[in-house]
Amino acid sequence: MKRRDFLSSTVTLTAAGLFSSQAFARDEQTKGFTWKDGKKWVYSITYDEGVIDLFKYAIPLHRKYEIPGHLAIVTDQIGKVRILPGSSYHGFSIMDKDQIKSLVDESWGVSCHSMSHCGVTVENAQVEVVEAKAKMEEILEMPITIFTVPGSNHGHAPSLLVAEDAGYNAIMTIYDRVNTIDTDLMWLGRIPLHTEYPGPFYTRFDPYKGFLLASKVGGWVIDYNHCPMPNKPVHPAKDVTSEELEQRFQALKEFGGDDVWIADCNEVVDYLLNHPAAQQVRSNAPDPLDDVYNLEMRQTYSVLKEG
Repeated sequence: MKRRDFLSSTVTLTAAGLFSSQAFARDEQTKGFTWKDGKKWVYSITYDEGVIDLFKYAIPLHRKYEIPGHLAIVTDQIGKVRILPGSSYHGFSIMDKDQIKSLVDESWGVSCHSMSHCGVTVENAQVEVVEAKAKMEEILEMPITIFTVPGSNHGHAPSLLVAEDAGYNAIMTIYDRVNTIDTDLMWLGRIPLHTEYPGPFYTRFDPYKGFLLASKVGGWVIDYNHCPMPNKPVHPAKDVTSEELEQRFQALKEFGGDDVWIADCNEVVDYLLNHPAAQQVRSNAPDPLDDVYNLEMRQTYSVLKEG
């Protein structure tokens, strides 16, 4: 075997890496799977909170590049001013029902980002995850089948305990990774779009982040941000500027070309749920709790489930 072939087939990452080695294994089962219309990889982008300023600074870019988006909405904040002291987006106005529905008509998607954004715990999961879904469906008059964990990933484990029974098909987190066909839909990662991340890692905006990996493994990039603003982000570790968002879209079109399927998260989840080959691969996939990315999560979820 040539060295380059050996390297491409035996990639192994440590706990500091982006992916477990299983995600690189393109075994016989995946040969029966293709993304929609024969595309080789997938791109989605999400906006937590759904602030009205998106209509000024982001949605025009979506229309320009013909890229659908996705809103992760806090149920009790629909149509209100966000009152959450300490949040970078405290005081921002959130879209109302009609504004949200207008974007759905443009092929955008919606997920539930909890009832209040207070953080999901075992004690409040029934309200923040289950009741939030029912109330949002009543307000928006549409099914809500994805839950987006608010705050940090600490709320993921409590969400898992109730999400499936509540009727959710997927959970989106902020694990920074590219998803693959065998990724558990209740453990979807999202890649943070940020201008600059603080120490100890000190990362800067990269318009091509995740694209090469996704193209190599037939993966799914889900971008995560809040509300890009011109010239300066609201929070450099949580957002990009409008200019950087446009660079991201330009890079997507340049690198992805005809190979990338650009779609809302709901559409991708539905596709995976209804594709026989995808179902087979996920049924034989490693337990997501064995992923080095989730060592802390493994301990937390195990304790909660047993308790």
